[in-house]
This record gives sequence, C-alpha cells and structure tokens, in this order.
Amino acid sequence: MRIAYFHCFAGISGDMTLGALVDAGLDWEQLQTDLAKLPLTGYQLQREKVIKKGISGTKVHVLTEEGHVHRHLRDVREIINSSTLPEVVKEKSIQVFTRLAEAEAKIHQTSVDKIHFHEVGAMDAIIDIVGSVIGLWRLGIEEVYASPVHTGTGFSECAHGIMPVPAPATLELLQGVPVYSKDIEKELVTPTGAAIITTYCQNFGNMPPMRVDNTGYGAGGHDLVIPNLLRVTIGEKLDHVGSDGHIRYGGKGHVHQGEALMMEANIDDMNPEFYDYLINKFLKAGAMDVFLRKIQMKKNRPAIVLSLLIHTHQLETFYQQIFSETTSIGVRVYPVIKYMLPYEIRTIQTKLGQAKVKVARYQDSLRNVAPEYEDCRRLAEEQQIPLKEVYDMIKCEAYQQLEVNSCLEIKK
Repeated sequence: MRIAYFHCFAGISGDMTLGALVDAGLDWEQLQTDLAKLPLTGYQLQREKVIKKGISGTKVHVLTEEGHVHRHLRDVREIINSSTLPEVVKEKSIQVFTRLAEAEAKIHQTSVDKIHFHEVGAMDAIIDIVGSVIGLWRLGIEEVYASPVHTGTGFSECAHGIMPVPAPATLELLQGVPVYSKDIEKELVTPTGAAIITTYCQNFGNMPPMRVDNTGYGAGGHDLVIPNLLRVTIGEKLDHVGSDGHIRYGGKGHVHQGEALMMEANIDDMNPEFYDYLINKFLKAGAMDVFLRKIQMKKNRPAIVLSLLIHTHQLETFYQQIFSETTSIGVRVYPVIKYMLPYEIRTIQTKLGQAKVKVARYQDSLRNVAPEYEDCRRLAEEQQIPLKEVYDMIKCEAYQQLEVNSCLEIKK
C-alpha cells in the first residue's frame, strides 16, 4: 500500500502541500493539464526552488488577476463539479471545502449554505486545494499519516480583523489533532492546510513503518528561525519493523493477497534504447513491476511486449504515459490477483562487508534467501571479486547465520 507521511514541523498550508507533492515527484506538466480542466481562467501557476535554512524545497505560486472575491460553498462546488476532472478528485476536493464551510459555520453560528469564503474562496486557494487532491491521486497515495502539527502563536490579520493564532476556523478544524507551539510568532497553519490534512489523515503521530521511495519539501513564504517547509515522505507501507530491527513485508507466515491491474502493449517500431529509460520512469511513477518479453508478430516482425503491474487507481496515469512515451497506439488491461510470500530485509555482516538479504517465509518456514544485487555489485567492485562469487558467498553466509545448513532445508 502506497502511503504518505506529512511532517508538519513548520505547520501546513495549501501552497506548502502542493509544493511538497511537486517536490516529491508529482509531474508538473500533468498537474497543469489537470488543473486546466477547471472552468477557471486568469491565473498562472509557477514553481521555483528555494532554500530554507539550508534545505531546498519547492515554492508554488498562483498568480491571479482576480480581485477579492467572496464565494459560497455552492459556488465552489459548481466550479469543481463542472470540471472534467475524475470523480474521485471532485469528491475529495468538495469534501475539503465542505469541512472548511462547516468549521466557519460553527464559528460564526450560521448555516453552511450562508457561509461565504474569504481567503479560501479565492482562486489561489481553489488551485491549492484541488491541486493537492490531484497530486495525492496522481502519486497513488492510498493512506495519509501526519506528525503532530506545529501551529505557531501570536496574532494574524485576516478578513475579520486581527485574530489569535491559530485562527478560530483553523483551531476548529484541528479538533482532536495533536498540536503544539514552539513560540514562533507566525500563523504556521492556515485553514486551507488544516482542512486538507484533517480530511485525509486519521492517524497523527510518529512515522509508520514504511519503505521510503520519495521525499518532498514544500516551502512557505516567510523566513523563520526553523526551515519553513512541509516535508512529505512517500513510500510503501510495511506491516512492521521487528524488535530486531528487521523490516517485514506481509503478515507473518501467511500469503499476502492483493488486487492489481496488468497493462500490456505490443511494440515493434520503437528504438530499443528507450526501454531502460521507460522502465525507470514507470517504476518511479509507482508501478509495482515493469518487464519486457520478446514476441513474433504478423509478417514475422520481432516485437516487445511492455508489461506494467499497477494499482487499480493508477490506470489513467499509466495509459497516458504509455501513449506519450512509446510508439504504441493501444494497450490491453486486465485485472490480476497477486499472491506474495511475506518477507523481510536483513542486513548481515559477511567476510566481504555488510550486505542486505531478502528472506521469504511460508507458514513460518524459510522458503528463500536472496542477496540484494546492489550490495553484491558494490562489494564485487570494492573487493575486485567476480560478482557471481560475491553472490554465492553472501548467500552461503546468510544461510549459516539463519542456521540453515543447505538450500535443501528450505524445501522441507
């Protein structure tokens, strides 16, 4: 399961969220294409790399010609619903704005329908919220976790005048969320940021066990005594990390089952040098697996079957990438069920140095031990020993340390 962890050490806002997702790998051109599906004009989306206390991050700017506009929830809902965005994006975006409206209505003792948004109804706020929803969807995020939220302190000027920090609506949105302040006299959490994180996240605390794939930093506008950044870490959720420090994927002793999609395209007219680039691109975009097969097509033309194993929600992302990055004009898609043995990654000390090995089990019995290729390659280069010998030596030592005398024992 693909998850994201929001580290809100300098708070959170809509533009920081969007910047962090872009910094973590959200395709910039695709984001602009998606946002263009909203019936909004008169704005420009820009990004820049900035440095906050020595850490680089991405700052997203929404430049707009729009003046101070007050919109009701129904106006925002109409803008979103009249777009051609996927339904899942529309629903989640409206859910964020509805949370905002409910918080404002409670503070002002009125109904949701009568609430008119000030800052959060402006075009830049709509772009920030819908863009963040698009980003989480495009990156394939299935669950969101977050740290306790740093709110800041002091006072801030808004449409209603000078208000204490956090603003009343922000504090209402943060009900039930662990928060803290480190005496930084700035508004670190905006209503937009609070609405986004509380809509998506139900678990606030330490980072859950995960395999980290990407990290992004979204920059805020002010310069603070701490890095004014929101950090988003994206990766694969792990079942747990044992007390011995070893990472375990899948339930103990049980086969892990999951649903996925297989995408295939037959390609007979593309430069084969492109495949290395494509495989890396698809894997970085979140594909679970990418592989190639040689086939013979009509008129005996040699060709390649490009196969991608993906999550069900990633279908649109990957067929768009296949059509734009390859010469294929058609893809096949069919559902598959994955059965996977639970496994763990162990770091062992060998005669050649440290190396990671993957250890798979079934019904509490050892089934396979495989040294990690990158570690084997590194040790082969360092020790000037043939790679195949390094692989065999590490595998043998792994068996010995796991108290397995031979490869035959794993089949018992």
